[in-house]
Amino acid sequence: MDRVYISNFGQGNTLWPQCLAHSTLATFDVVGAHEFWQSGDREGYIQWSVAHALTALGLPPTKPTAGRWFNLMEELRDTNGDLWLSRQGDALWWTMSLPTGLTETLQDADRPERDGPKVWVLEKPCQPWSDRDGAGRPLRWSALHPKARDFLATEATFQQLSNDRGYADYGRALIAGEPLDRWHTLPLFAGKAAEAKRMSGRIFSPKEKSAAEMANTMLTTVAQANGQTVERRMKEKQTNLSREECEALILRLMGEQEDRCALTGLPLGYRGECEDDQMLASLDRIDSAGHYTPDNVQVVCRFINRWKGADDDQLARRLIRAIQAAE
Repeated sequence: MDRVYISNFGQGNTLWPQCLAHSTLATFDVVGAHEFWQSGDREGYIQWSVAHALTALGLPPTKPTAGRWFNLMEELRDTNGDLWLSRQGDALWWTMSLPTGLTETLQDADRPERDGPKVWVLEKPCQPWSDRDGAGRPLRWSALHPKARDFLATEATFQQLSNDRGYADYGRALIAGEPLDRWHTLPLFAGKAAEAKRMSGRIFSPKEKSAAEMANTMLTTVAQANGQTVERRMKEKQTNLSREECEALILRLMGEQEDRCALTGLPLGYRGECEDDQMLASLDRIDSAGHYTPDNVQVVCRFINRWKGADDDQLARRLIRAIQAAE
């Protein structure tokens, strides 16, 4: 057992019945872009997708988003002996990927207005899915520790579970049916359990708390920077988004970005679980001279947002690539 993934399958998890029936992991790709992936042309794939494809929000993808789409298919193709987890209602399902290659089939698109009449569906064979642990006990979402429900859920297609705080090892132990006390006594877990016991209503996840914080910061910034003259002329910033729309957009972006900084690829830190404030998720305008609109925002690490400032997005990306290449 190597890596641990949490996953959805297809837009709105529509490929799950197929995955369950076929014992596979799956994702899909639009027809026009797929030939570039098949030939290993990452740059061609990105260019086609930016020009022709749409995100789940119905907007053109950024280059980093298109690059992640390409990478998802690479990860799916290469997974072997990895643990995969997927929440389906109140059940937590799991499987192990097999070394067999991908199968690719053309199927009717679930959203033809977005993806075209047909899409390529890529399936990776895996062991039969199970919703019971190694001891034969049902794996029920409602029975999980409140902290485990934070990191065993994702809005992304799929993402690798980090082991920085032992989360990947927790997933392995959970599926094996092993005792989980050594995690549950940690301050991070105990604090979440205490919060859940204290609160009678909904307990917000670190991602939801971060989204609300970023939405509040954006709305405050817009209110304070509406072009008024004080000691200097402030750059005008506007938005037509309500607080609820902004939070929903940010959560969607986090999913599309696979919980990674849009500029650096570093893991995003979320409020309540990130010990380094500089890594906290921060809402950035792609075009610093533009407004807070759905096609002009991305989620980055706080320190990168500060470093970028009012610089051009492409300039920031070029300099970041130069730093990464020098490492």
